Amino acid sequence: MTTLSQNLLDLSDFAWQRLRGRVEGLTDEEYLWEPFDGCWSIRKTDTGFAADWAWIPPEPAPFTTLAWRITHIVDILQEDRTATWFGHQPAPEDGQPPVPETAAAALVALDHAYDVWRGRLAALSQETLDSPMGEPAGQYAEHDGTSFVLHILDELIHHGAELGTVRDFYRDQRAEDPFAGETTPAERPTLLAEAAAAQRWEIIPQLADRGFDVNERTANGFTAAHLAAGNGAVDTLRYLVEHGADLSAKDPRFDADVLGWAKWFKQAEAAAYLESL
Repeated sequence: MTTLSQNLLDLSDFAWQRLRGRVEGLTDEEYLWEPFDGCWSIRKTDTGFAADWAWIPPEPAPFTTLAWRITHIVDILQEDRTATWFGHQPAPEDGQPPVPETAAAALVALDHAYDVWRGRLAALSQETLDSPMGEPAGQYAEHDGTSFVLHILDELIHHGAELGTVRDFYRDQRAEDPFAGETTPAERPTLLAEAAAAQRWEIIPQLADRGFDVNERTANGFTAAHLAAGNGAVDTLRYLVEHGADLSAKDPRFDADVLGWAKWFKQAEAAAYLESL
């Protein structure tokens, strides 16, 4: 039987993988984008950068930028309390949560913060998860370790969802078609897979004719064939097969091949076609 510790770790990893995929390719312009007046973001100070903050936040709460949200997630995961409240001490290499100035620095900080949190979570015993946290947790002293893990996971999940939503706002307020233009495979090798993820089936043959590899994967690790099979886009699936799609490739989320996707998503026609090959 799976232990509570393993269930918590699995949930954390799942939420993290989803979040990390949603911030891949982040640019500085998007990172600092302020769509409204009065946004909370990160600001240059005399000693570096700091996130906007107040003991008593305004009501309604300000809209927070991607920079603010990522900085907040880094702080939540990496702060000392995710060690000390469990009776442990932070390792010297853990460091302190930074306020990243650029998108590239933010992704590095986010990766490190999750590594720190995951290591701390993996080290927790069942006894620690079941026991009151005691004096280090202040007003939460009587709460057990599991309740605090669930709080951190709630923060990771809901702020991760917010990151994805803000990225959607940023993308969709620009009228440009991301699949138009003369982008080359060298510049953006995953474009054909991204078109499948967007269910733009009609342009996949055009992209293949321009040299885009039908077996490239999205940031989540899905090939165009996985996505066509799972969506029941049989004509596109046939085209991909005829142009060398690797049907044995497995995705990292479900560990399933292309036929597995057709069956899992109940796409009977796609499954029958694949089984006939």
